[in-house]
Amino acid sequence: MQSPPAFDTSQLRQKRRGFTLTELLVVIAIMAILVTMTVSAVNFNREAERVSGGARQVQSFLNGARDRAIYYKEPRGVRFFIDPINQRSVTSMVYIDPAEYWDSGVVQLQRPDLDGDGTADNANVQVLAGVGTAWWELKRRGLLFDGLRVRIPKGPRGTWYEISTSQIDITTPPAATQFLLLGVPYADPGDTPVDQVQAFQSGGPEDYEIELPPRIIPMDPVLLPENTVLDLDGSKLPQFWRPSSVAGSFSSGNLQYSGFIDIVFSPRGNVIGGASSGGVIHFYVCDNDDSITLKDEFIPTLPASPTAPSDPATFALSVGSVDLDTGSVRTFNSGIDATPFIPADEIFHSGDGGPLWIDPLVEPGTPYEVSDRRIISVFTQTGAISIHPVNSTDADLDGLADDPFLFAETGETAN
Repeated sequence: MQSPPAFDTSQLRQKRRGFTLTELLVVIAIMAILVTMTVSAVNFNREAERVSGGARQVQSFLNGARDRAIYYKEPRGVRFFIDPINQRSVTSMVYIDPAEYWDSGVVQLQRPDLDGDGTADNANVQVLAGVGTAWWELKRRGLLFDGLRVRIPKGPRGTWYEISTSQIDITTPPAATQFLLLGVPYADPGDTPVDQVQAFQSGGPEDYEIELPPRIIPMDPVLLPENTVLDLDGSKLPQFWRPSSVAGSFSSGNLQYSGFIDIVFSPRGNVIGGASSGGVIHFYVCDNDDSITLKDEFIPTLPASPTAPSDPATFALSVGSVDLDTGSVRTFNSGIDATPFIPADEIFHSGDGGPLWIDPLVEPGTPYEVSDRRIISVFTQTGAISIHPVNSTDADLDGLADDPFLFAETGETAN
């Protein structure tokens, strides 16, 4: 019998031979290229979706408040918080419950006597004096502040007035009588001589009710995507949310937007309260870097406000002798309401036909490319919320969109 041939182990060892170092390096290089391409594609998609995702987030939040109002048959709303760094923008929001009313104590309507000489400074009935009202405590707790509303007298027969709390000093112990200032004179001029502080000898209203701010529903604030903001200078807002062109004057603002920007929905789904006065509210959602960088170059070129003739020839970037920080609190003149600060898609150097204010940011022949942005529209009469692109047409080449809300107001879409 013939024996089987011997098994050649050297061939097995040769067949089991591993990858060479060169082959491993080639595989690793290919994998690194694929990973880099994948990460770049993911980052590109995330960047492209950042602003539109933020707009959808705000839309969903507003719709959530509206749905809650309809379901619970009680007003519900959204409070937007001013960003602590870019103080002309919003970066977070929470749900809020209906406002409560405060009516403790008794009140008396008076004429102003700011120098305390016992004689009225003028004939306007514009001071609300209160005893047992605890206004000092409310202000100390942050529940009473400028811009809230008081109804005098209490109930449906009364009239609402905006208030100032400037006469309540919470750094000193509370006085027995505390004072609020009405934004406009009381409708009834009183029945006493105009030089007397007390406006009514008898028969004047003694009750009132103050509409306190809505309560925040316990929750962590919802943040917009990183580096995404609601730019208030590019938004169309109710007038009482906007700053004044005059710094520090009562009833005209103090260079800042209101710290409480609330949109409240009724059980019928429409917007109620002060926000409803705007008709249609347009929020401008954009990149935070664009919001700050472009504005810092644009603002110094604004002319002086026509309502403040003492201003210098160009718009001041300081209050008193204190310069305002870059991207910090700024105010625009009255013309900004007609032309919101919404840039065109591309802004060219003045040598290429663009505005002079963009020159520090770009070189001739190289435009400034503005990042993605959206318009969120709230139709206050119906409560509908929609999202549209910005109409960035800039026919006059001033660097700002001529009619940015066109698509939102007509229902058109961008080409």
